[in-house]
Amino acid sequence: MILAFDTSILIEIERKNNLMIDKLKELVKLYPLPAQIPFMSYFEFYNGLSEKNVKNKNKSLLFVKKFKVIQTTDKTAEILSDLKSTCEKKGLSLPLADLMIASQAIENNFVLITLDADFNKIVELKKIVLSFS
Repeated sequence: MILAFDTSILIEIERKNNLMIDKLKELVKLYPLPAQIPFMSYFEFYNGLSEKNVKNKNKSLLFVKKFKVIQTTDKTAEILSDLKSTCEKKGLSLPLADLMIASQAIENNFVLITLDADFNKIVELKKIVLSFS
């Protein structure tokens, strides 16, 4: 099985959060294939670069480009539609971006690694929600 990194994980790796990096090193022992990132995580990370100066932006781009980006498909749209409908029926409010990330992880049978506990609401999703408490 392959790990998929949520935007929150990308940010912490880039910040060189040693606690996060140590946790990820343990996970890599269980999931040795290279981690990938959902399209929306790439978008969110890239969008956040607009605030950085050119030097830091280029450094961040080199970092994120190390990951393969999971591309969307017709199946992604179908899973996304089903997830959105299921959440609405349960009265759950989740951002469309999070549902998109979850859809790609589900479609590809990846394990999503995140800091966002909202992903716990998506029972169909294989995930590991990390915390630092």
